[in-house]
Amino acid sequence: MKATSVGAKEGFRRGSSAETEAVAVLAIVVTHRGRRWIRECLAALANQSYELMDILVVDDASPDHRSAPALKRIVKRHCRRRRWGYLRTARPLGFGGAINWALSRVRTDAELLLFVHDDAALEPDALASMVRRIAADPATAILGPKIVGWNDPSRLEEVGMAVDRFGYPYKGLERGEIDVGQHDHPSEVFFVTSTCMLVRHEVFRTLGGWDARMRAFSEDLDLCWRARVAGHSVRVEPRAAARHAIALATGQRLSPFTPARYYIRRNRLRSIAKSASGLRLVWLVPQFVILAVAEMIAFVVLRQYGEIVNIARALGWNLLRLPQTWLARVKVQRGRAVADRSLNRLTVKETTRLRAYISYQAERLEEAWGRRAELLGRRTSRIRAVRTRVSQPTSVVAGVLVLLLLIGWRNVLWTEPAPVGQLLPFPNDSGAVLGTYFSLWRESGFGAPWPASPAFLVLGLFPLALLGATSLAFEAMLAAFAVLAFVGAYRLMSELAGRPARWVAGSFYLLGGVGYAGIRSGDLGALLLGAIAPFALHALLRLTGWLRPPGHDPGAELARLALSAAIGASLVPGSLFLWLGAGVLLAAGRGLMSARWPLREMVGVCVSVALAWALLLPWSLGWFSGEPLVEELGDVVAYGGVLDLALGRVPEVPLAMALAPVLLGGLAATLAAGSRRRLALALWLLIGGTTLFTGAASPALPLAPSAVQAAVLPWLCLALLAGLAVAAVVLDLPQRRLGPLQPAAFGALAVAAALFAAGLGPALWSGEWMPGLAGGAAGSDTIAQITAALGGEARTEGDSRVLWVGQEWFGDDQDPFAPQTGYELTGLQGKRLPDVLGGFDGRAHEVLSQAIAAIEQGATDRGGRWLGGFDVGFVVLPEDDQQNEAWLAQRDIAVAREGAGYLVLENRAQVVRAGVAPELPAAAGNRDVLSRPREAAELLRGAGESWDAARISGPGTLFLAETTDEGWAGSVGERSLERRRTAWGNAFLVPEGGAARLELSFERPPGYLVWLVGLGFLWLATFGAATVRRASEASGGRHRTGGRR
Repeated sequence: MKATSVGAKEGFRRGSSAETEAVAVLAIVVTHRGRRWIRECLAALANQSYELMDILVVDDASPDHRSAPALKRIVKRHCRRRRWGYLRTARPLGFGGAINWALSRVRTDAELLLFVHDDAALEPDALASMVRRIAADPATAILGPKIVGWNDPSRLEEVGMAVDRFGYPYKGLERGEIDVGQHDHPSEVFFVTSTCMLVRHEVFRTLGGWDARMRAFSEDLDLCWRARVAGHSVRVEPRAAARHAIALATGQRLSPFTPARYYIRRNRLRSIAKSASGLRLVWLVPQFVILAVAEMIAFVVLRQYGEIVNIARALGWNLLRLPQTWLARVKVQRGRAVADRSLNRLTVKETTRLRAYISYQAERLEEAWGRRAELLGRRTSRIRAVRTRVSQPTSVVAGVLVLLLLIGWRNVLWTEPAPVGQLLPFPNDSGAVLGTYFSLWRESGFGAPWPASPAFLVLGLFPLALLGATSLAFEAMLAAFAVLAFVGAYRLMSELAGRPARWVAGSFYLLGGVGYAGIRSGDLGALLLGAIAPFALHALLRLTGWLRPPGHDPGAELARLALSAAIGASLVPGSLFLWLGAGVLLAAGRGLMSARWPLREMVGVCVSVALAWALLLPWSLGWFSGEPLVEELGDVVAYGGVLDLALGRVPEVPLAMALAPVLLGGLAATLAAGSRRRLALALWLLIGGTTLFTGAASPALPLAPSAVQAAVLPWLCLALLAGLAVAAVVLDLPQRRLGPLQPAAFGALAVAAALFAAGLGPALWSGEWMPGLAGGAAGSDTIAQITAALGGEARTEGDSRVLWVGQEWFGDDQDPFAPQTGYELTGLQGKRLPDVLGGFDGRAHEVLSQAIAAIEQGATDRGGRWLGGFDVGFVVLPEDDQQNEAWLAQRDIAVAREGAGYLVLENRAQVVRAGVAPELPAAAGNRDVLSRPREAAELLRGAGESWDAARISGPGTLFLAETTDEGWAGSVGERSLERRRTAWGNAFLVPEGGAARLELSFERPPGYLVWLVGLGFLWLATFGAATVRRASEASGGRHRTGGRR
């Protein structure tokens, strides 16, 4: 179509009293699902008193364009008095994208472009007023009318918009404000909405048109902002009015671009990134991200959890498209004609917009939580409903289950647990565990550089959620794991069985072997893996085709498996290989049953496991580096045989408790029919396959450092089989012919219940869910006495290490990257949760083991000088240890405290974590120093991972008793220190010279912030993909047999 001016008609002559030269206008109406309003919109345009106007209607891929009457026929009927055109996009492009596309396909000499929504109708003289105003002011590039209500023109909707520094719009109107002329004066505004705007064509071309990448929402802000940066002004002409139905915001029609919060947030951030000045951008973007996080928290209060994912997706979208945004920014800034401060008069302060925002959110909060009057009116009926629910069998079972947990866990919930294995107390500092992940250097053990396991991100949330109540964080963590384990098993079973079967599966899994043995042995990895295993297995069964509910989304299942597997692998890295093997096995089994090659399912499993590994980066890169520990670990891991693994049994679990689900599993495979029978076979296949795989791999590659961790998946499968057995008896047994099978099935149920009760009852009565009861660890009272003694005897204000000789103090720590050493290195507070998974150094272990052997074998009487090189200030020995005499024979080690079952020794040699001495300590390979005293000038700890001394003179050697790492760097004044090779630790040569300031610091690794930001968005994106539910799944995702009772 060629839209050209057709000349002025009679009464609109040049040189008239209006003193205004008539200019051509091209009105572009974009419509999408707008039949309800398009007729009035086009009729209002056709009846404009301004004659020199053509109309172009752009249908943005409306799905109903062929419905009778056809959309093109509607346009022709209402625009026949004007020159008109009609175009249709092949797919939805959004308001701005559709206009750009249309203008690229038509030629026009129109000087002004009028952009109109299909749900807006101009008053008859509106365009004439707007043309007069924009012609009278050459600086004005964009002009908008006054927007009023569609059905009530006396109600104001918009008279231009202001923004705050973050691009949030502000109307400046009261809700439902009546128009009595209070805003009828032409004014300059920051932007006008795309409802209706008149734009100079030349300026529009210079700006590059609309930003088509935005698709929808906030694209009008972006266009006006770019125009203002280029030196043009944006105004409102109140003598021109347009009625607006606000169809999209009020839900009167659907948009192809949803959810709106996602597009609004991402487009505003993109607009800021393009149009803000450099200095302001550096200041605004971090604030924008912080504000987005604050809004996420607010949406938790509003119970709108989906909006949290939308905001996270918006931030991720901008991060991924940073290069394109940067190119667009370069173009905008190249045409900058005004400074940002000149636009401050058109913006509002955050406090002004915040008041309006809080008022709006208060209304949403009232709607979200329910109105008080309605709640009061329904109180009686709700109380009656609660009473009815409580009296139902389900509530009774739930109450009994909670009571059993409280009885069995009484020693965990109401007494101070002993630090055993990985089940360690939280530090007094509520942010210490979370900060362990972000710390550049961890001081646990021998010390370790960043990165740490992402498990600290999960575990660190408990003390923060309890507002710093670290004494309750331990109990809250165990309770959360228990709830997750039960809910996961219950949810998995809900697709195939009714509530009795779900409760049986959840109860067997919760009260069974994993939680029992995991708590007793202090296996935090097994407890975390057990909590997420039902969710991972659920996703795995769906991904491989054993379960296919309505609305099945393979992409979401892939993300759910990756998320669950990554959380479990953060403490049990070998579990990724278990999920990979289980997935391949299930896919192969499903392929055999369906007689096809399951390539797609296997690829999906592999991609999901690879994504899980990527979520653990850069920590997971360390899995493939360092010295192999297979031989040492292989001797330690004792699974107890393939049969024990197949039974889901570990040494701590009573045999009767382990046999009950096995009996029910056989019953499920015998009685179940249809999809329940297929799932029972899949679970038995999984038990057999993973058991053989784990048992065969354990001598060469232990996939789980403990027997409890290895039994998680078999026990989960057995618990699900127990639930399937109950479902088979309730649903499938009545379909069979009456015979001996019925009494045999009920007899098997009774025997299984008796077996489980026989194993569970004594354990509940004795309260055996208690860390340390499995043996191999001291009690909590003993550890508390020792740490109290260390705190009273400490000379170094908490900087020195404590050497705990023997394995009876904390038991097996199930560290997959460290062998059992026969000793522990901790701080003066004892072993704490941040000490998990980190701080082991093979070279340091070899040197320290030699020092301990030399002391115990009597090869030296200067053991304190050996240990001083490791910053060991105290040694803790068991009271009846045969080697105590050798320790007491050391000339520089003295008894500090003796108690029931323990002996605390104090190192009288100089103990310095970082200091300058004439020569290296013995621990660094200089054994000659054992025969002569060594005095070192101690460095003081600075901010973060740094040490410094005010005045140090050389020559000498600076030694730091931490794991050898190239990240440590020393300097004297402006001069860097040369590194010196040592057996362990970090040593630097201090040159000869006068006294100068000495500094020692750990340099931030390359890409530290990039890793953190990138991984944060990867986790958020994966979480968003995992929580997306299709409409069919949300409405009917439950399997049809799941609701049967």
